[in-house]
Amino acid sequence: MKLHNKAIGMAALLLLQVVGLSQVIADCKEPPMPVVPDGSTADKQTMLEAYREMRNYQARAQSFLDCIDALKVSEPDVDVEILLERLNAYNRTVENMDSVSRKVHAELDTFNTR
Repeated sequence: MKLHNKAIGMAALLLLQVVGLSQVIADCKEPPMPVVPDGSTADKQTMLEAYREMRNYQARAQSFLDCIDALKVSEPDVDVEILLERLNAYNRTVENMDSVSRKVHAELDTFNTR
């Protein structure tokens, strides 16, 4: 009886993991880049919001990258076109993360030198 309960528990755990992974894959969407304000004209509140939005974007973008990584594991035998599409989206997101960070920090520097 104990072995049967253990097997049911293990099956339930596995099902939760699969359902969880399926949910992550279904929600795999590339986040839009935030708008970066002009540091020479923006007020302090706007610049603080821009920094927070950059950090939120970075977190959403990292979740997207994690999702693509999960797709590699869950769907290893996809067509080459799909694989390339995912790779391009991954690389584009990494570049966007770097670009947004650089832009926000440059505008913060501009704001701080006024």
